[in-house]
Amino acid sequence: MKKTTLLGAAFFLTVSPLGAAMAEAGAVPHKNTAVVQHPAKQGAFTGATVERAKNGALTIHWKTSADLGPVKVYWSTKPDGGWKELARTYASYGGLHTADPNPGSRVYFKIKGGNGSEIKTAERLLPLQGATNFRDLGGYRTADGKTVQWGKLFRSDELAGLTKADITFLQKSGLKTIIDYRTDDEVKQKPDPAIQGVAYVRNPVFGQSGSGTDIFAYMAAGEFDKMGKPGDVLIAANRDMVDHPEAYAKLFDMMLDPDATAFVQHCTAGKDRTGLGSALILLALGVPKETVMQDFLLSNQYRAAYNKAAVDAMVKQFQLKDENAIGIIQALMDVRPEYMNAAFDEMAKKYGSIQGFLEKGIGLSAAEQAKLKKMYLE
Repeated sequence: MKKTTLLGAAFFLTVSPLGAAMAEAGAVPHKNTAVVQHPAKQGAFTGATVERAKNGALTIHWKTSADLGPVKVYWSTKPDGGWKELARTYASYGGLHTADPNPGSRVYFKIKGGNGSEIKTAERLLPLQGATNFRDLGGYRTADGKTVQWGKLFRSDELAGLTKADITFLQKSGLKTIIDYRTDDEVKQKPDPAIQGVAYVRNPVFGQSGSGTDIFAYMAAGEFDKMGKPGDVLIAANRDMVDHPEAYAKLFDMMLDPDATAFVQHCTAGKDRTGLGSALILLALGVPKETVMQDFLLSNQYRAAYNKAAVDAMVKQFQLKDENAIGIIQALMDVRPEYMNAAFDEMAKKYGSIQGFLEKGIGLSAAEQAKLKKMYLE
């Protein structure tokens, strides 16, 4: 089997033929537990997160390097202004429980300490009913102490299931562009909804259709040896994406266009093609590699219920007993450090370093990287 067909099939597996299984599994709770870690300094906030309960109530958590005394919490539907006071409390409490101050819209929070120290935060995972992995890349700290702006850079899985309420939510959030990495077959089976005021850009990472026929045939025949060891397919996929980075070069062209932001980049599961695209964005902005890996691995958390249902459905469909075969399927559904590390290793092998890949593989000049930092950091 040709490598490109196998890689395309791996991405196809993340959604088909599992619709019925997911309907039985139910929706994934929108709980945001990823902590944005900031370097600690005297009298400062060092991190903040927002979690949403099933009833829509929000819990804002924060960490400080010292007791900052009285704290004011503000909210806004914009990440860069329009702040309204929500509550007054004390830094030592470590957080605040609150009703959603503006249901149905994206909400950002600013926490300000008595000494003037402040931090912004928001839900990383957007509370959408029709997508399980739609999240914001904002809030991450760069190596030089700046922060990725909230509300401009999003990543997601497929969007075909977005509800009317979801679409309204995204329009209110200021979304301007959808960047679709999927193959022709994936798009044909589950096209993105047309959203008024939002531009749609086809930007396939793989040129082949990726129907998944061969890989399903191997499963049905029990020929799992043709897919190697668990994880081999996606390790190869990440190397291949580095070797053929045209879609990511186009991604950065759009990032440099102020009229294209805010944008969401997405594929089918929002974990592999989108995972590498998100990693490249964060790396170009100066976010440390360790933080980039943490963001990559969040897909396991947000897709946990989906992945379990998917594996169970395929084990049942193909009547699998062999643990290695089940391991291969599980590996196709996961994101794992070795997948992203394979991309990093390929960058180093072909271009000398990640920075070398950004400059020579993507074609991103030093001046363009500086422009991106001015556009997306604060």
